[in-house]
Amino acid sequence: MNILLIGNDSSTFAALAKRLRQEDHVHLVFSSNGAAGLEHIRQKTEKAIDLVVIDEHLPDMTGIEFVRHLVRIDPLVHTAVIGSLPDLAFHEATEGLGILLQLPPQPREQDAEMLLAVFGKITVLMQPDTAGA
Repeated sequence: MNILLIGNDSSTFAALAKRLRQEDHVHLVFSSNGAAGLEHIRQKTEKAIDLVVIDEHLPDMTGIEFVRHLVRIDPLVHTAVIGSLPDLAFHEATEGLGILLQLPPQPREQDAEMLLAVFGKITVLMQPDTAGA
């Protein structure tokens, strides 16, 4: 699984990245701003991005603005936003964007575990049903 982490301050991702790196199947890519992150996704290399974790405050846009741009480029890329909005405000601001979840500022290792679990459930649900074949 290829995960793109986007944020101006790499220390925001320190504990999250530490835990994600413990997974054999996870490859992390970093970007310091939204434009570079979008360009990376547009390139569609052999290591296509499966999940993007975006800081709520990027130098060139907000995390939610990034997701709005992303869904126009590739709506199948899963996303999580690091932010501090109350649950209801986050839901209202992101409705229809398909964001998996909001991670807390300075996400911890257990937040990475939750992210992996949610992503795992979504990927299982998206698998074609081969039982009837």
